[in-house]
Amino acid sequence: MIQLIPEIEKDVSLQKYGFNTSPLLQELKTELQNAKSEVCIERAVLMTNYLKVHEADSVPMQRAGAVRYYLANRKAQFLDRSLLAGNSTSKVLGAPVYPEFLGLSIWPELETISTRKANPQYLSKADADTLNFEVYPYWMDKTILELTRAEKNPAPLKLMEMMVYFLNGKASVISHTTPFYGEVLSKGINGIIREAEAKITALQGSNANDQILFYQSVQTALQGIIDYAQNLAKAAAIESGKTKDAKQKQNLLEIQKICEKVPANPPTTFREAANAILLCHIGVLAENANMAINPGRLDQLLYPFFKNDFDKGILSIQDALEITGCLLLKIGDNTNLVPETSEQLFGGAGSVPAVTLGGIDSEGASAINDMTYILLRAVELLEIRDPNVNARYHPLNGEIYRKRVSEVIVNTKAIPAFYNDETCIDTLENQGVKTEDARDYAIIGCVELGSAGREYSSSSSILLNLTAAMDLALYNGRRPYITGDQIISFPSGDPAKFQNFGEFKDAFYKQLEWLLTQAIDLNEIFGHMYQKYLPTPLLSGLFQGPMESGKDLIFGGAKYNSSGVTHIGFADVTDSLNSIQYVLDNKMATLGEIVQAVQDNFSSKAEKDIQNKLKAAPKYGTEDSMAVQNSKELVQFLYQAYQARTNYRGGKYRPAFWTMTNHAGLGKIGWALPSGHNANTVFSSGITPSSQNTQNLTAAFNAVGMLESRHIPGGYALNIKYSPLTSSTDKDKFVTQFSNLVAGYFMNKGMQVQFNIYSYDDLKKAKKNPEKYPNLLVRVSGYSAYFKDLNEAMQDELITRTQYDIFTQQAVPLT
Repeated sequence: MIQLIPEIEKDVSLQKYGFNTSPLLQELKTELQNAKSEVCIERAVLMTNYLKVHEADSVPMQRAGAVRYYLANRKAQFLDRSLLAGNSTSKVLGAPVYPEFLGLSIWPELETISTRKANPQYLSKADADTLNFEVYPYWMDKTILELTRAEKNPAPLKLMEMMVYFLNGKASVISHTTPFYGEVLSKGINGIIREAEAKITALQGSNANDQILFYQSVQTALQGIIDYAQNLAKAAAIESGKTKDAKQKQNLLEIQKICEKVPANPPTTFREAANAILLCHIGVLAENANMAINPGRLDQLLYPFFKNDFDKGILSIQDALEITGCLLLKIGDNTNLVPETSEQLFGGAGSVPAVTLGGIDSEGASAINDMTYILLRAVELLEIRDPNVNARYHPLNGEIYRKRVSEVIVNTKAIPAFYNDETCIDTLENQGVKTEDARDYAIIGCVELGSAGREYSSSSSILLNLTAAMDLALYNGRRPYITGDQIISFPSGDPAKFQNFGEFKDAFYKQLEWLLTQAIDLNEIFGHMYQKYLPTPLLSGLFQGPMESGKDLIFGGAKYNSSGVTHIGFADVTDSLNSIQYVLDNKMATLGEIVQAVQDNFSSKAEKDIQNKLKAAPKYGTEDSMAVQNSKELVQFLYQAYQARTNYRGGKYRPAFWTMTNHAGLGKIGWALPSGHNANTVFSSGITPSSQNTQNLTAAFNAVGMLESRHIPGGYALNIKYSPLTSSTDKDKFVTQFSNLVAGYFMNKGMQVQFNIYSYDDLKKAKKNPEKYPNLLVRVSGYSAYFKDLNEAMQDELITRTQYDIFTQQAVPLT
């Protein structure tokens, strides 16, 4: 166990440090939160210009050369007074355009994206014209989607583009993974480039041309990060000569020295290490779309530098807090470019880079250190949407740490999320990850698990709508409210002729097997298209595995490879199975009558009577044996179905249950379900029981804990809402109870849990008067968002989530 420095050991909450002692952090936070999202075309323009004249180059060198050209030629600027140099985009809060992915999706909206009602993203007339006449025409037939359509035109692509069956992440990103920035901290980028050169020398005279080309592409792409850092150093020197602010002048001169050194060379100070991580993170975003590229375990990466500087007397806790805060703010200085049509599914989400704290180390000892508590204090102060902060907990971490994390959640009302180390590590070990590597896991994006810097998990490969499979079973391969009488899948039998629940359940699982097979088939096709057109040499150079194997990540170069599949509507489908079984077993209605009532959205008096009978069934989230059995069966079926598949990189498919805002958007355009769920109402979030279905908190925790976590290797999001503190609440008792409930849930094998601490009325007021609550932070389903940025369906879902009294553990009536 690491010995904390005396000051932190005495007060792990670090309450003496705040905005009063760090006005710079308050200034930077205010600037970022007040910044309007702006479309940044810088990358799109520079990469397009490069590719237009290098079309004859090999694909790996095309990609590497374009990335370096962008990094070397983008504007080196200082948009604020941060202690760290570098920006993800040219804007204070930028939404970069990635034309090779889904950047063209805003083409029809160039004139309206700045003024649309939902989450406008400012785009100047000049930049819109540049995209319209210079950038987008070049990419019309070169996006990964159009290349796939032209060369393969796979049938599942039509299903995906309907957006109501499944989505494939590869249509829009190479992302959802955690690079190994520790390699840069120990070797510097020059060290990695020299390593690539040695590999090339060793391979000369062999037939390993592909490997040589890979190492050359890594060298070229990584050099771009050095070029950008050097340009920042030059710009800092120029700006320091212009400013009349003595403090800022000194800051810029220090930045100049830092950028002249790192990340080309290994850092030796805390500030150098923080800036090296930031510049590498910016480099990765230059190559890959800014979605769930994660800095990883920042407390572990930064601690040696903190300890060394602190012991030398050249760094104080205050200094470390300010530098750490600057790093978190810089990581969150970008967001996604979202077309208006996607607002219903993804509105309000940021780029979801995940920071992981705490837990144990690779040797099994507690990894809690001084930086863990400094980062927690920074998170508590800043209360920003991104990065998505997650706290690992192992019994070895102790009660003091667990209570401190609980206190931060209570104070921020939303962040961080809690993870059970014992369960998560066991789950990864079951996937073949070595124990020492499993112990060094970091959260990916929303909630996904992956060994940090070793595992290219592509954890958002597929987002699958489970309620679509339920519809296909109900209507014999059709979805009448979407495509009329057209058969979408295959006839699995007329439910009106089924004799019992077992026959319907069999039909449902056959339809689900068909649907997930379509999604996997398309993912495999996309994967092979990436191998042909979109290698990722820069990210590969910052990973464990590719440099040893001489293979790009997309060819399976990582030490571990997997593909993640998450699911929407878990509780809704489980409750639908419960309801059908309950009504049939008790002979309350026939299956034909149930299907007709659902198809009619329970419109007649007799159908409303059937709806009430369906709603009376046992619910997922209780400990009823029927509900437990159906939920476990669904998890087990998905686990076996996915694990039987091997992906194009040689890894397994991993099921998960997190939903972003998809559960709200898909629910609003979805139909009624046998659970008694009405048409056009939101689905359940993540793996959480449906709102208002579970009146007892312990039962809800137990229902989730009883699901075999080994069968959910992709991770899950359990969303719990507590009544907030009042003037009469004893805060220490509240935090203690909060901490103890988490400990109890984890003892029962729970994997993850995240919280909102708001009342129904709190969120209703925020919806009615958004201008009064501009930065009200909420947990959605795996990530954080500002409540005002969410679409109405998602806001309503958050409002109606079951609110529990933390002391009685009973649901508060929805008013």
